Amino acid sequence: MKIEETWTYDAPADQVFEMLLDPAFQQAKCSATGALSQSVSIKDDAAVQVIETHREMATEGLPENVARIVGKTLKIIEIQRWGQPGEDGSRTADIDVSLGGLPVNFAGQIQLTPQGDTTKMHVLGELRARIPLVGKKVETASAPAFSGGVQIEAQTGREYLARR
Repeated sequence: MKIEETWTYDAPADQVFEMLLDPAFQQAKCSATGALSQSVSIKDDAAVQVIETHREMATEGLPENVARIVGKTLKIIEIQRWGQPGEDGSRTADIDVSLGGLPVNFAGQIQLTPQGDTTKMHVLGELRARIPLVGKKVETASAPAFSGGVQIEAQTGREYLARR
């Protein structure tokens, strides 16, 4: 199932990217999604920047048949692999979000595009649930949570940048 989200930050691209690499922002993003616990790892070297977050989420609100399989909590692992900036300051990241222990993941790309004093963010990818018979139902049930998580991240980023 295709998932696509676009939003804008009122800050230049270099400040937005600096925010993304700030562990405090990543922790705030995880907390804002309702994580019961979280950890953040950021690897920043010359060739690639890797942001990895681990969250434990309550399964309340998930469809009963999914919650029964998963249990009371769900582990979410998000990995973003950012490449070097283009001449215009734009960047692209591969993103992979997996649900620990389940054959469900989101894979796609994030594009960070400078627009003067603002920055456009665009996420596009595929949510897949490789579960016989109920995979499409799981995708349909999970899609709003993925999109909601992106929207929470966007709002958390706006609040973070407003404090800078």
